[in-house]
Amino acid sequence: MEEKDLGKLIEQYRHTGDQQILEAVRDACRPVVEALISELAEDSADLLRAKGRDRFPFIIGKYQTAAGLSLETFLRNTYRFYFQQVLKGEA
Repeated sequence: MEEKDLGKLIEQYRHTGDQQILEAVRDACRPVVEALISELAEDSADLLRAKGRDRFPFIIGKYQTAAGLSLETFLRNTYRFYFQQVLKGEA
């Protein structure tokens, strides 16, 4: 799925709260998050997946297409910070 299409879906999710749209966006974003989990902590992968899944609606709701940051960069930066907090026991 192209980034502009994902951006439209994210906006639609923000306005409607539609869970099917959220799942479609989550599925499209999963490879980025999984790659980051592999980089950070294989031994804590299940914990990070569970926490990341729970936090996804909040995180994706913060993405701003007008900011000019690619969705992949946004996800990597945001999840990296969040996962580091989880691993430190702060989240």
